[in-house]
Amino acid sequence: MTVSVKRSSNQALSRRSFSAAILALVTIPKYAFADATKPRIAVLDWAWAETLLALGSRPYAIAEAELYRERVVTPEMPSDVIDLGLRSWPNMELLKSLQPDLILTQAGYGVQAASLEPIAPTLALPLFTAERRPLQLAEAGLDAIAAQLQREQQALQYKALFEQTLSEIRTSLHSYDGSPLLIVKFADERILDIYGPGSLFHDVLGKLGLENAWTETGNQWGFSTSGLDTIARNPEARLVIIEPGPPEKLVGSDLWRAIPSVKANRVVTIPPTWVFGALPSAMRFATILGKALQPA
Repeated sequence: MTVSVKRSSNQALSRRSFSAAILALVTIPKYAFADATKPRIAVLDWAWAETLLALGSRPYAIAEAELYRERVVTPEMPSDVIDLGLRSWPNMELLKSLQPDLILTQAGYGVQAASLEPIAPTLALPLFTAERRPLQLAEAGLDAIAAQLQREQQALQYKALFEQTLSEIRTSLHSYDGSPLLIVKFADERILDIYGPGSLFHDVLGKLGLENAWTETGNQWGFSTSGLDTIARNPEARLVIIEPGPPEKLVGSDLWRAIPSVKANRVVTIPPTWVFGALPSAMRFATILGKALQPA
């Protein structure tokens, strides 16, 4: 059975009530796993894979396991997890042969839940939607997964850790100069993705009391693809570059050195952080960013 979450556009929900609304719609019964301590959970989406790990459980199989280790990084993926192939189109024969107890996937991405249901009960949870509330949906997803696995206490503990961590980071940034941030990731030498409203990073900035210099809504995932001129049009912003950074050829050019943020030395580079993640990716981004913005 697939989880479906709908609400009218004019109904305002608080974060707590929004999570409760999603949980109320989760009608899949708690599973009677063959081994209650080690259910075979196949995960086709990295956001829910990291969420599962945050709950102290672990995937039996995951799509693109090695790339997860490079791009998501933490929580660490066990070395013996089975690789299911592409996230957008996993090896369905392998998935079927594993006889999973549960399949976790992201609603609206990759294989439709209707194609997964004949293999195993499927929990398809929304994350990046037209409502543009990924951080809120990430928390709701944590609660929904915890409810299915009877790990509600672990979910409460993780949410408390998340809030405490972000509160401490926010306190540590009291001496920050207040410059708005332009968060970018380079696609090539001249093209970059810029993260605005609707992105996970934008939601984290709000929790930290930081201003996002980019106010355009962009695509479903909250980012816009643009050229270098966009950076130049935001002269007061501090540029936050998610690795890998700009090519050496660009960094050594007059064009790069002429960008106001670069000229004023308002540029920080941070390690890879999964831009389409859930609460663990949000906490990783907040932690890395908090350290990067500390005075030298």
